[in-house]
Amino acid sequence: MHDWSTFLYIYIHKNDYIHKNDTPKKDSPQFPHKRHMTKLDYIWSVNEQKLTPMRRWMLRATKRLVIVVESITKNNLMSYASALTYSSILAAVPVLAIVFAVARGFGFGSVIEDRLRDSLQVSPQITDTVLQFVDSYLEHTHSGVFIGAGIIFLLYTLLSLTSNVETAFNNIWFINTPRNIYRRITDYVSVFLLLPFVVVVVSSLNIYLMTVRELFPDYVLLSDTAERFVKVSPLVLVCMAFVLLYKLMPNTNVRLRHTLLPGIVGGLCFMAVQHFYFHYQIKLSNYNAIYGSFAALPLFMLWLNISWCICLVGGQLCYANQCLDSYAFQRYSDDLSRRYRDTICLLLMSRIAKRFASGGTPYSDRTLAEDTRLPQTVVFNLLQALAKMQLLAEIRDEGSQSTHYLPAIDISHLSVRTVIRRIDSHGVENPQHTWRTKPAEWETLRQLRNTNKDALLTEV
Repeated sequence: MHDWSTFLYIYIHKNDYIHKNDTPKKDSPQFPHKRHMTKLDYIWSVNEQKLTPMRRWMLRATKRLVIVVESITKNNLMSYASALTYSSILAAVPVLAIVFAVARGFGFGSVIEDRLRDSLQVSPQITDTVLQFVDSYLEHTHSGVFIGAGIIFLLYTLLSLTSNVETAFNNIWFINTPRNIYRRITDYVSVFLLLPFVVVVVSSLNIYLMTVRELFPDYVLLSDTAERFVKVSPLVLVCMAFVLLYKLMPNTNVRLRHTLLPGIVGGLCFMAVQHFYFHYQIKLSNYNAIYGSFAALPLFMLWLNISWCICLVGGQLCYANQCLDSYAFQRYSDDLSRRYRDTICLLLMSRIAKRFASGGTPYSDRTLAEDTRLPQTVVFNLLQALAKMQLLAEIRDEGSQSTHYLPAIDISHLSVRTVIRRIDSHGVENPQHTWRTKPAEWETLRQLRNTNKDALLTEV
């Protein structure tokens, strides 16, 4: 029985099968053999230029759906969501402690507390418990107990949460190199310090609009606009947070236009799950019968886990939007042959050397991917590997927040042989690992690798 992808392929190409003589053979490039290609892979071999706009939209929407569904299992998104749930619970009190410390320092701690109680109004016991922990945490700042171990634990929990989030998004984007420790501290701590100001600005704007509505009740248009803005502002704030998360968290250049739709969809789903959790928690009496006074904890963990699942699936949709045209190559990037991977390295080194010789602007991973028409994640990972081999030098541009690459050796001596030798010799070659092997046999194999490659191994 044929699956849905086969019918989609036949529907899109139904005009190609009107005449029997026009049917491609199974071993032709247009119809690869089943041993080399599954039925689902046919959607990646369709020429979109020959399709009508409606069929092209259907095909690209199907590709996005396939990417998201495949990646949920391939990238272990559910496992990452569970890990982030644990990290979030561990970092909840330290994060809130920083937020309340900054807020109380500027005199608007009560605003943050009111927003927290409004968000968790269905679970006041959780709110009271969290606030007690936060107050206890902040009280130790006035004594020597907090100094030392407390600061270390605070930094550990913050960096652990943010590092786990970045790792999850880098896994979605096939990025093997995370941010360095300096960028993690500066970027993430600044976010936590700015968070209370954002909450206060939104809360103050809501209070101002409600005050205007009460002062001018006769202006129906003004009062209706204020009321609508107050109702929509939490949703807008959540959607903006999702967009910024998808844009800034991966250690790669994510285009803003590819994050808008996933950010809106993720924000809507998050608010829907939050609405269900807050307004239907009382009706779930079975948990109260089983867990008693602790019934709020498993429900809170379940809501947090579902929220992270929504967040990661939205990040996967961002990847599908930006890398849709290159996913057919990307999905097989882990299975690339060494010869093909070496050829790509030579291509990248050649483009960088030519750009350097002509005096042009150095390549970044994004511009080099656009020039070579290769997936940006593949280009980025190979550039990082070439930099570790000391074939490339990384130049960080703080203005554009991007990394550019230059040849690390004299281009007059940069040959194909040099690059291949660096690739072959990169890594550890420790003779102690082969101490059980006979020295004569080991030396013979080393010589045969460089000279007589046609020698039979049974005769060595």
